[in-house]
Amino acid sequence: MRRRVVRIIAATAVLAGSAVDARAQGVDVAAQPLSRAIADLGRQSGVEILLNAPGSESRKARHVQGDFPPREALRRLVRGMGLTVRQVAPHVFVIAAAPRQPVKPLEKAAPPPAPAPDILVSARRRPEREEDVPLSVTRRDAEMLEIAAVRTLADLARVTPGFVATGQTTNATPLLVMRGQRRSISDENRLPLVVYQDEVPLPNQAGLAPLYDIASVEVLRGPQGTLSGRNTTSGAVLIRTAQPASGVPSYLESEVGNYGLLRLEGALELPRQGPFSLRIAGQRLRRDGYTRIVTRIASGERAENAHSDALRAALRLEPDDMLRSTFSFDMLDADEMGAVSILSGVYPDGSAHSPENAPYYDCGAAENGGACDIDSYYELQQSLGRRTSQSGVLPRFQRRFRAFGNLTEYGGDDLLFRNILGWRSTEISYALDGDGTPLAINDSETRSHLRQWSEEFQVQGRSGDLRYIGGLFYLDSAPAGPVTQTVSRYVRPDNPPYHIAMYQNFRSTAIFGQVTAPLAESLVADVGLRYTAEWIGGCSLRSALVEPLSRQQCETEGGSSAKARSGRLTWTLALTRKLGAHSLYLTSRRAFRSGGYNTPTLSGTLKAYQTFQPETLTDLEIGAKGRWDLSTGVGPLTGSYSAAAYVGIYDKVQRALFPDDDFDGDGDRTTDPITLYVNSARARVAGFDGEFSLDFGRRTHVTASASWIDARYTRVIAPAALSSLLGADPLNNRFTYMPGFSGSLSLLHEIDLSESLGRLDLAADYSHVSSMRFTERTAEAFARQAGYGLLGAAVTWHGPGALPIDIALWGRNLTDRYYVSGGGTLNPAYGAATVIAGPPRTFGLRLRYSFE
Repeated sequence: MRRRVVRIIAATAVLAGSAVDARAQGVDVAAQPLSRAIADLGRQSGVEILLNAPGSESRKARHVQGDFPPREALRRLVRGMGLTVRQVAPHVFVIAAAPRQPVKPLEKAAPPPAPAPDILVSARRRPEREEDVPLSVTRRDAEMLEIAAVRTLADLARVTPGFVATGQTTNATPLLVMRGQRRSISDENRLPLVVYQDEVPLPNQAGLAPLYDIASVEVLRGPQGTLSGRNTTSGAVLIRTAQPASGVPSYLESEVGNYGLLRLEGALELPRQGPFSLRIAGQRLRRDGYTRIVTRIASGERAENAHSDALRAALRLEPDDMLRSTFSFDMLDADEMGAVSILSGVYPDGSAHSPENAPYYDCGAAENGGACDIDSYYELQQSLGRRTSQSGVLPRFQRRFRAFGNLTEYGGDDLLFRNILGWRSTEISYALDGDGTPLAINDSETRSHLRQWSEEFQVQGRSGDLRYIGGLFYLDSAPAGPVTQTVSRYVRPDNPPYHIAMYQNFRSTAIFGQVTAPLAESLVADVGLRYTAEWIGGCSLRSALVEPLSRQQCETEGGSSAKARSGRLTWTLALTRKLGAHSLYLTSRRAFRSGGYNTPTLSGTLKAYQTFQPETLTDLEIGAKGRWDLSTGVGPLTGSYSAAAYVGIYDKVQRALFPDDDFDGDGDRTTDPITLYVNSARARVAGFDGEFSLDFGRRTHVTASASWIDARYTRVIAPAALSSLLGADPLNNRFTYMPGFSGSLSLLHEIDLSESLGRLDLAADYSHVSSMRFTERTAEAFARQAGYGLLGAAVTWHGPGALPIDIALWGRNLTDRYYVSGGGTLNPAYGAATVIAGPPRTFGLRLRYSFE
């Protein structure tokens, strides 16, 4: 796929200041479209030139001939075009829109540009060429996201093999999976994969917010134990929003589609006033649901709809070349119907068949017309269709997200000080029927209001050929309102619903540093260390009588208090061999997943498992990256590739177990855990990630990506007292939400029309996922999704009538393939087995007008 516009984040623009040994040399660049001109100049002068001025790719550059240093040659090339030239690293220049002058409109629909010489990524907290980074990175820029109709992280996962983003139990609990590790659905703090927006970590519940006015998204694979804000064992997702004064034009976009889709989106950047630049973006989204609910509580209702309003504002202050500061505000309001569970089976030995529950949940089909029999509802489900639920609870899903952030930088490439401050508030409320029937087997209502502060201070720069970065990181997460759940689990006259309150404070503090140094010609080493100290504590209460609405009330009502501390040293070691446009690397990393404690205060046979230790991962990754540019008899053939093979050893693997009531044998219901976390095993995870792109001339672009993974437990370390919760053969349990193979193929072909008609882009993508399991127990047929493929396509008309307009017709899941995107309740203790269906065929028409 072409990479014609590199959207540099705000941090990139400030790394000017190091001077190249810019000796004059002979150059001769013909007058031609700007993108081609900078490609020619880059080859002749031996520098990298990145274009960050959307809408200027096809504008005609000046003819430059003579003996000039690279910077001067560039300035002559773009003279009179309202563009600026900045040097961001030795031998790397960026052409951007001048902040005080608007970019001129397109003069004509010219041939598309050649691929940009390089793609910059920020995996190591500084902009650098992707092939210089010794880890697997998948980058998608704004153009790629538009072509694939990516609106959420779940859409991104569809075209990013090896990355899973979906809902488990409900969309209110985002599930992100990479390299065998998945995020907990009920814990904000033990996250093996963290999502960052503009370098600030997002709370768990904000992970599936809509994506709009995005400059790029990077998926970092593997443990991030040194430089990322949070310590993670499986990876990180970096979201970069469009920033003021970065050359991204204002726009207005509307979209309509099936299932009542209506999306309005836009961004407005005000003219710069002195040192100030302001950009405001927003999105309004409406869409009907995919799944019908047929019970009396919601006759005719459809779950999984979309009803959200989002706003973002960013103010940039740049009084001089040394000081830059960007203030941002984000908000999201969503009042929707969440995902709904569909009954997929009944466990023959489940708790519904126990003597206590049978009169209410297994009474027989003849009794009350089967209204008190789970098997009767399962028989009825077979006649209702795949996208129909018998949920006895209206799955309402409300979200409120607010965020403030500030990134302040002082200095240049030789020495740069950065301070990153973030405040996040998430407030969610949702109801869920986990059993997918009108019976009160596993129903719940949840309220959670949390706030999160994060602060990071960095010093980075260079000394000769040595690059370095060091700093401090602090995160504090705490309740900002009620954090409660009301649970109806096999409700009977002697077993009423009960309330669970869980008020936890979490703090993480870290000091980190990493250096990049040449060892020999074309051989570079990276060494990084980080020490992280964490603390978690709070109050929890399980009661049928009271619902504490604050931590103070939890303690007053007799709730149990607990706390846990942990600290770990993590590291990164890497060697990179550069071979022209290619590089080979070998990387080893250590990272960990936070420990914690179980709630409420445990007793009986479970008393020894009140706390659990951090989970650690040590990995080894070997990879190759590069680009090629060949001339053939039929024209130029260019492309890029990246491939990585890895193996990781997990120790003290944390696993969630679900004991029955009174499993501990103490006869006290208030001490029974809903979820019991234990260090259960050791494991080995091995796999391969790769991406290959090929450009046939300037018109046809192909990208193929693949991911293969094999994960196995090597030793079970959980005690015998918990063996009944681990399954009959725990050593051969499978990692969940992890397809062994996933791959995608995307095609883009560009057709030039007449000067007044513009250009057509024809795009298609196909993604395939092999079979995967939603529970670790291999004997459960309810919990397996067979392999499936999804086909998407889009036709985009650029510049009709020589206007700055794009018109796109797109479709997703064009074959209307039915598949299960996640598991609902899949545990014999709950009797019912339920799943969540993936989205059906969707299509839409998009119109975008850019204010150039």
